Amino acid sequence: MPDPRALRIDVGPFRLEPTPAAGTWTAVARGDGGGAASGITASWSDWVAFAEKVRRADELWREREARGDAWDEGFVAARDAAAVNPYR
Repeated sequence: MPDPRALRIDVGPFRLEPTPAAGTWTAVARGDGGGAASGITASWSDWVAFAEKVRRADELWREREARGDAWDEGFVAARDAAAVNPYR
């Protein structure tokens, strides 16, 4: 069975490529044909921490969007006399 630490990981617009130093990966833009020097190199724990920060930021953004959508729905319902405003 091949060592999974030697495999490339595709994550959206970039990929993580293993480096000769075990335990580190380099982020390279998906369209970039360059080598390891063209990206950011970090340990696996650093990439996991980065992914958690991205996930948390996305969660906060989605929560803000949901609040805005709820306000918009309530505002529209308040302007229509026949509509029932679910937020009152």
